[in-house]
Amino acid sequence: MTIWGNMLASAVLCAGIVLLAGQALAQDEVLQPDTATAAGVAHSGPRAGTSKTIADFPIWKRITLGTHKGVNALRDSLDAANIRIGESADEILGRPAFRFSKTRMPLDLVVLTAVDLGFDKGSWPLRDLYQRAVQLGLELCPAEAAPQLRLEYLNQPVGEFLHVAMQPIATYRGDLVDLTVGNGGAGLILIGGDGNPDLKLHSSVKFVFVRPYRIAQPNVP
Repeated sequence: MTIWGNMLASAVLCAGIVLLAGQALAQDEVLQPDTATAAGVAHSGPRAGTSKTIADFPIWKRITLGTHKGVNALRDSLDAANIRIGESADEILGRPAFRFSKTRMPLDLVVLTAVDLGFDKGSWPLRDLYQRAVQLGLELCPAEAAPQLRLEYLNQPVGEFLHVAMQPIATYRGDLVDLTVGNGGAGLILIGGDGNPDLKLHSSVKFVFVRPYRIAQPNVP
């Protein structure tokens, strides 16, 4: 083969290598999705551009803490109102970590879902939901708010369950429990549930948070 023939063959071979490399790269880009998307990083928190503030969350209901001096008085009130108490809920009502306010104090509540907080539809850990709510200026409910809300929300619609956003309280066995007020159709109930911060709940679940009184009432000194 002549020198020109050798040069031409080399050029064709190089062009073929470049073409195959380009095809392999293109195929690799199709088969390998974006790393962040594949890992779920793009959907691991509130949607980008979420600009809600605490002012966007109107007060849903105001309750009053400090109306019961202790667990026995609280249980008597719940019993008198024909409210059923779940086993784990009843247990944590009597735990030392369950605090009762010594003075009467109003508490403004809001009801929100994960979508209201800026998350996409799906299931999200309690930890992430609560962190986002706090970033927006809301607060977790004191444990006492759950039974007090139950007593002051006697007209709750059938089928509604409100998950009270709160720091969970440990049972004697060490299980972390939080509280839910609901109406399953057979009467009003106060029940306990898994309060593990890593527990994922669906975005349709309704949560009760505290809207700080000073923010809700800016003219109060």
